[in-house]
Amino acid sequence: MPYSYTIEERIVHVSWRGVVDKEDLASFGADMPRVGRALGYAPDVLHTFDGVTANNFQPIAAYLYSLLQKRVEIPNPIRAAIVATTPQGKSMAKVFKTLNRTHNLEMGMFDDEAAARRWLARR
Repeated sequence: MPYSYTIEERIVHVSWRGVVDKEDLASFGADMPRVGRALGYAPDVLHTFDGVTANNFQPIAAYLYSLLQKRVEIPNPIRAAIVATTPQGKSMAKVFKTLNRTHNLEMGMFDDEAAARRWLARR
C-alpha cells in the first residue's frame, strides 16, 4: 500500500509514496472512516504527496472515487491539507481538490508542510 498514516493529536498525517492506483484510493476511502470511528470524531487530515512517483489510474477512476466519497457522512467540519512540491504530487493534489464534493470537507493545497499545518491549526 503506497500510504501510511500516523495520528498526531487531532490530525491524521497521511504520507503517500510510490505509484498510486485506484485500489489504493479505495483502501484509503475505507481506512479513514474507520480511523474516525476509532477516534470518536472526524479528524483533520494532512496529506504529503512528495513520495508519489506516479499515479496508475485514469481520471475517471478519480471521479468515481469522488462520487463514492460524496456519500461519506462526515459528522463535523474538517480540513484536508495537501502538501505537494513535485509535478506528480501536484497533479494528484489538483485532481483531488478539484473533484472534492464531500460535505463538511474543505481542502487546501500547499507548497510546504509548515503552511499546511498553520492552516489546519485554525481556531
